[in-house]
Amino acid sequence: MVTIVDVKKDDQAFLYELYRRTRIEEVSAWGWEDRELDAFLRMQFDLRQRSYGLQYPQAQHAVLLHNGVRVGGVILQESPQDIRLIDLSLLPEYRNGGIGTAVLKRLQEKAAAHGKSVRLHVMRSNPAVALYERLGFRLSEGDELYAAMEWGGN
Repeated sequence: MVTIVDVKKDDQAFLYELYRRTRIEEVSAWGWEDRELDAFLRMQFDLRQRSYGLQYPQAQHAVLLHNGVRVGGVILQESPQDIRLIDLSLLPEYRNGGIGTAVLKRLQEKAAAHGKSVRLHVMRSNPAVALYERLGFRLSEGDELYAAMEWGGN
């Protein structure tokens, strides 16, 4: 069972670890020492948090629990027209087990009940694109790197 709970102050260490674990493979290829990698990722995490706070001031920041264990995070912002999925991240060992699908289906159900769409932006190279397409999300715009995708709506 997946539960979505609002972020609390004591979740910050987990959220950083989640960010680090989702980026470590990419940045490890740069050949930096562990201390340098951690400093870089900490800086990137802090900048991302501030940027999201400025871009999406009304966003809900939440932790994903699977059977009571912290397994990921989600950032959502709801408007009268849509639910914007700003970020959905899972620890690597919890991917491909249906957790992301469960979260997305829950968003779709909520959106459908209120006549809204669900919108997101994703890197085209992200494996999650196949999941979004399987769940009925369609390309609404984009460029070579990023795709804007949408599900449902009026």
